[in-house]
Amino acid sequence: MIERSASNHDLLVLLKIWLEPKTGICRCETRLDGKVALVTGGNSGIGLETARDLAKRGARVIIASRNTAKSEQAVTDIIATTGNKNVEYRSLNLCKFSSVINFADDFNKTVNRLDILVNNAGCVWMPHRTSDDGIDLVMQTNHLGPFLLTNLLMDKLISSKPSRIVIVSSYLHNFGRLDLDDIAGINTAFNRRLLGNYLKYANSKLSNVLWMKALAKRLPNGVTVNALHPGVVTTDIYEWIPSYVRKILNILMDLIFKNAKEGAQTTIHLCVCEELTGFTGGYYKDCKLHPYHKICDDVDFVDMFWDKCILLTSRKQN
Repeated sequence: MIERSASNHDLLVLLKIWLEPKTGICRCETRLDGKVALVTGGNSGIGLETARDLAKRGARVIIASRNTAKSEQAVTDIIATTGNKNVEYRSLNLCKFSSVINFADDFNKTVNRLDILVNNAGCVWMPHRTSDDGIDLVMQTNHLGPFLLTNLLMDKLISSKPSRIVIVSSYLHNFGRLDLDDIAGINTAFNRRLLGNYLKYANSKLSNVLWMKALAKRLPNGVTVNALHPGVVTTDIYEWIPSYVRKILNILMDLIFKNAKEGAQTTIHLCVCEELTGFTGGYYKDCKLHPYHKICDDVDFVDMFWDKCILLTSRKQN
């Protein structure tokens, strides 16, 4: 029985290696002493491992999340495992523009620089709900909240340059079908269908890549933005999925896909790789440039998308 179990385990390990190769490890030894890094959703999953790695390199790391208890535990964990005591938590709820605005106001007043902004927080599955701002919660959490946050922190990024913006997207952005007249995701016909939840996620991640392309054209020299697919990762991002589905997914994903530390490698690479200094507008997978949805190279579409996002977020500040 023991031999059979060991054999089965070996087969599962081989299957995992075949399905999700352990490539794309960030091997950069860059130090970040004196730098400030902000990681949204840095209290779990790849966000936590990203924050841990940046702290290990000497950065002051600020975790931004809506879950206070989990975030405080993450801070304690990072300090214990890295020896860097310059790690803190600040409350941020991307589902509410008022929270984003308050967070940015406080950050700009109390933090003297921002060298690395990691837009990592997100969700996959969420029952169709509209935020207080009149936007589908998936789109607001995954795109429009981070979009507004980044714009509000832009002056800090510019004054701290060279600085980097990193956007965690997904390969599933390739399946997005974005309607420029409904970026808010309110009138989309598939809102209440099971498959629609995944299409909404794909649209939010396509929005990430479109945003990256639009922002890259508009940033001044010294501030860069790049996006990435982390791989299929076992993280808490699936917390909105029904528990019976999540249990099955957890079993499969633990056996087959990347763990959080492995999934964080491309994010870390975009944060610290010295060879990427000054490089902007790229989409990465496994620490290498990777193809993306062709619509993201449509200059007119990208510009119209940018204008729509500005309109949706600017009116919330008035």
